[in-house]
Amino acid sequence: MAAICLAACTPDFAASSAVTDLRVLAVQAEPPEAQFDSTTADPIDIQVLAVDPGNTAPITLHAAVCAPTDSRRCDSGPPAAIDLGTTPLTTTLRIPPEFVVIAQGQDDLKGFGGVRVQYSFSVDHGDPRNAVFGSKVLLYTPRGGTPNHNPAITGVQLSRDGQAWGEPVAAGDTLQLPANAEVGLRPLLAAGSREEYVTTDLRGNIVRLTEQPRYSFFVGPGAEVDQDTADEPLDGVAPPDGLSRITVHSAPGTLWIVVRDGRGGESWVAFRLELAP
Repeated sequence: MAAICLAACTPDFAASSAVTDLRVLAVQAEPPEAQFDSTTADPIDIQVLAVDPGNTAPITLHAAVCAPTDSRRCDSGPPAAIDLGTTPLTTTLRIPPEFVVIAQGQDDLKGFGGVRVQYSFSVDHGDPRNAVFGSKVLLYTPRGGTPNHNPAITGVQLSRDGQAWGEPVAAGDTLQLPANAEVGLRPLLAAGSREEYVTTDLRGNIVRLTEQPRYSFFVGPGAEVDQDTADEPLDGVAPPDGLSRITVHSAPGTLWIVVRDGRGGESWVAFRLELAP
């Protein structure tokens, strides 16, 4: 009886990869590392990947910028925060250079490794009571250095039974997959996406590092993946069955793959899912 009660009370948590309602999957800043000086700060193109499968109602976004907070929301007013109001999912952000200086003054590290500005926002379908919140830390560095670039995915290689299955599928194309069969996914990075960079550690030593991209996989209703996240292999060689595996039960649907470089750079691709004839 105790075992039966325990099983009945155990919550059924959905995988983080399963997208069934309004979700924010990623936020891209282009460039991911903007530069500034005493008179100008580079504009940043912001793109929010907010999706809601099966709901065609428009998504409204409300945004603000501030110095990074523990809550990841811009709770204070000006001059510590700037309310941007209703903003498109894709927009160009132009921050006054004096605001970057304010953010630097509130930084415990005083701008060590770059000045961080927080872009906080909420998305909803017209009812703020059902809003979903998100944020992105924007990095500003003094003008003159070598800035970071966003990684990019060019497509995905499918596999079955440990062997490559067909030719790579380009980003944005349709994946035609057999019903209820596990198919391996190996995202393909664009050339130059895995960058080497020079930084200073907290002891003041100059170190040279290589980015370690990480992938996140998301699917809408009708499909599932067995690995929510995966790292790009150090040697660039993925396991025979891919970095994650997808099973499609019904169609149509969508697969999203997000890649992050660990330094604020990120991008994504989407594939429409269909059942193979």
